[in-house]
Amino acid sequence: MNATNTTAGQSPLEMIAADERAMRRTGELARELVTRHADLPLQEARLRHGNQIHLNAPTAEDVRAWAARLDADITEHTNDPGHGTYQHTDVDTVIDGIRVHVWHCRILSEAEAAAWRESEGRS
Repeated sequence: MNATNTTAGQSPLEMIAADERAMRRTGELARELVTRHADLPLQEARLRHGNQIHLNAPTAEDVRAWAARLDADITEHTNDPGHGTYQHTDVDTVIDGIRVHVWHCRILSEAEAAAWRESEGRS
C-alpha cells in the first residue's frame, strides 16, 4: 500500500508506516531474487517506490536468461529519440504483488542504426 491508494481515514503517519512496510517487503524480495539467482549477471539492482524492483542486466542475453528463470515474457524494441538509436530488452513480471523489471539497453552502432532505419522504412 502506498500514499496513492490509501483510504481517506489514514493519518500521514499511518501512510508512512504503510509505505515503509511495502518498501521493506520489496527489499526482501529483491535480496531473495538476487541471492537465489546469483549465477545470473546483474550490473545494478534498485528499489523503486510503488513496490518495484529494477534489475539492470549487462546484455540482452542476460535478460533472456532472467526471463527464462522467472518464467516471464520478453519485450524488445528499438527507438531513435534523436540522440542515438537504442535497443531495449525488457522483462516485466509481478511476484507476490511486486513488479520486477529486468532490463538492458544499448546504443546501436551507426551501421546497425542505419540498417534498422532502412528496415523500418525510415532511411
